[in-house]
Amino acid sequence: MNMPISEIEKRVYEEKIHLLHEMEFEEWASFAFNDKHFRLVFIKAMNNLIEESNLSSKPKWTESILLDDLEAAKDALERILLDMVKVASGKRKVRTVKRKTTESKNFKGYSTGQLATFFSVSTTTINNWINEGRFLRESEDGRMDTVKRKTTNEKLRIHPDFWYDAPSGVRYQVKEAVEAYQDDAGDWEESKRNHSVSEQKQVHSYLEHFRKKYDGQDFKSVFGNRNWNQLSAEEETDAAMWSFFLQRITDAEDTRD
Repeated sequence: MNMPISEIEKRVYEEKIHLLHEMEFEEWASFAFNDKHFRLVFIKAMNNLIEESNLSSKPKWTESILLDDLEAAKDALERILLDMVKVASGKRKVRTVKRKTTESKNFKGYSTGQLATFFSVSTTTINNWINEGRFLRESEDGRMDTVKRKTTNEKLRIHPDFWYDAPSGVRYQVKEAVEAYQDDAGDWEESKRNHSVSEQKQVHSYLEHFRKKYDGQDFKSVFGNRNWNQLSAEEETDAAMWSFFLQRITDAEDTRD
């Protein structure tokens, strides 16, 4: 099951990743993965990347378990990292299950914009996939032909019976992605309700994390009189993130007023 990642979580993740250029790798790894919030986003991101591989069913991890139970987080990370190798090294898998489609025989296909919605990517990504030859047409003799534009600006239509080569090595028909999108719309919303905490709760959780890290002191006591040019890489990141979350609280209060 996909695990939603909020904008705040992406900000936390990106801040940690950028520190790779400023710290030794071992130091960075220890620093990053000891942060339970970064660890949570990393696990969620990896889980979502391998979701389509249909490997053996994984436990239903929740955010609260992954945040508060270190052993559960380690188990989740171990399973996901092992699955990543299986996906990356496995042979191409072709799905042979034929699924029904509600489109008429005269249906010419989906636009790149429609495909972007069904695959949950941008239209640019769909165009890149077309240029990379990821969409295939099966001829009557069983040969797979790459779907190409005849001219640079041709408005290509992708028929639901065409095939798609996923980066994971799985090949499946476009109509499977469309039907999966339609079938999973309700499940995705339910997943967001079950796995996601509100943005306000996330912000307060991060603020509490920094207060505990700096012995219960508030932001002003820790960084108010410090020269930011003399902060360590870790302190600079903490100060930036801490101030960012404080500003989110202020913005939310101003909105309510």
